[in-house]
Amino acid sequence: YYNNAIIVYYMLSASILARIVVASLLTMTAFSSHFAQFNVPKMDPVDWPHKPVFVQPGSDTKVIGTGGESNDNRPLPLGVPFEIDTPLFKGKILIRFRNAKSDDPGTHDKYFEDRKRLMQTVIQGQFKRPISMSEVYVGSMFALPLAGAPPPMMTKIMDAVIRRIAPGLILDLSSTSPKVVALLAGTAQTMSIDPPGSEPDMTSPEIEENVAS
Repeated sequence: YYNNAIIVYYMLSASILARIVVASLLTMTAFSSHFAQFNVPKMDPVDWPHKPVFVQPGSDTKVIGTGGESNDNRPLPLGVPFEIDTPLFKGKILIRFRNAKSDDPGTHDKYFEDRKRLMQTVIQGQFKRPISMSEVYVGSMFALPLAGAPPPMMTKIMDAVIRRIAPGLILDLSSTSPKVVALLAGTAQTMSIDPPGSEPDMTSPEIEENVAS
């Protein structure tokens, strides 16, 4: 079963777009076949409000209260949380890109101040059914081959080495639909497990770790 959350399009030039899936919550099945469900934004890249990126929901993701509830011409916000509802998960997502215009410039600047990172993704909510954390993956899946990708043999060697260091990581850089996918529990820089109503402010520049049972 695959549950795609958010799609980001990157404007590489006036006529070339790169498509990447971020903030995805999924259980393991085939990945690349689902790219056929994604639609290129109708809006001219020159008019994208957050250029060079355009954020929209995936085919099975309902976004509540933003005007961008379907794969249409309206981008989702950057820098402010928005609500999602999918077959697997219901909650909120916050996405920040250092070099893209934010809908909340004040907290955007505060978050990236003294940080070298290029983006932030915060996911907050609940799964709709019990699920093992060993089944939950996040990552990036690209719709086009990567420029300058290493040879397939080199990728296999890299994958074998990295799997020893980070079990659960899927590294595929040389195929026609590249992907870097890893277990959520081993990838998140911070995790906070809280009862409903006691969740931390997801817009805060610092979210404290809380995984105590």
